[in-house]
Amino acid sequence: MITPLEKVKFVIGFVLTGFFFFNPKNARFAGIFFPKGRRGMQKKCRVLNSTPWRMPSKMHLRWLGCFLIVNCIFSASANLCYALDEAIVTKDRINVRVDATAMAPSIGFLKRGEKVKIIDERFEWYKITLPKRFSAYAAAEFLKEIDNNKVEVIASNLNLRDTPSMSSYVIGQAEKGTVFFFRRKKNNWFEVRGYPHIYGWVNKNFLEKREKVINLEGTLFPVNDANCEANYILKTPEEKYLLNILTKGKTKYMNKKVKIEGVMAKGSCSYVVVYKLVFVR
Repeated sequence: MITPLEKVKFVIGFVLTGFFFFNPKNARFAGIFFPKGRRGMQKKCRVLNSTPWRMPSKMHLRWLGCFLIVNCIFSASANLCYALDEAIVTKDRINVRVDATAMAPSIGFLKRGEKVKIIDERFEWYKITLPKRFSAYAAAEFLKEIDNNKVEVIASNLNLRDTPSMSSYVIGQAEKGTVFFFRRKKNNWFEVRGYPHIYGWVNKNFLEKREKVINLEGTLFPVNDANCEANYILKTPEEKYLLNILTKGKTKYMNKKVKIEGVMAKGSCSYVVVYKLVFVR
């Protein structure tokens, strides 16, 4: 699917390459893009009939450089937009792995209802920014202590690893000057709070993008079904929805009109994982 940003990028690239990379006096389509009355029509006929192509001049190469710079800027902006895609974890104790395969080592677990940011995808896996509670390890020789619990990166590019070993997996990187809070130091390694520089991979079956968020309004009732993960039911004027509510203090909402926000999940039954629950006013 082509995003609006990609469309804008394409248009800018077309304008820069079509109008500036080629010499308007020599390009075969110049008369079409630069008509100026009778003179433009004469130029159009002359160019289309006989004018050959020429090598680009220094000025044209400068414009090509401008095009490449703009292209890079928009690519970076596109990556930033993708990084803001948010998803909800639909199951409990979901493994986050160092690579996009079920055989890769686990970094830790995600909780049901937890929100994560998607930065990439590969086949059936999402690459996510690890939540703030996750740690990474960095070699002490590339860090400088600047406070009781802070360190600064002094290497040009620092690898953040899943375990305190040079042979372990790289789960992120940080540039020179980046400051981290650290939890502890052991055997020439710092355990640092790596957010937002560290990432992991999660199977798509356990995440739902925020674009699929469900908003419902109705009356809440308890339900007991040993064959389903749902623990409540929401009755709306149209139909009933099974819910698994993660919010604390759920009992005060019983038999009341409420609004819920969540994502659809599937297990032994289909139900909505609710992470936001409020009274209807």
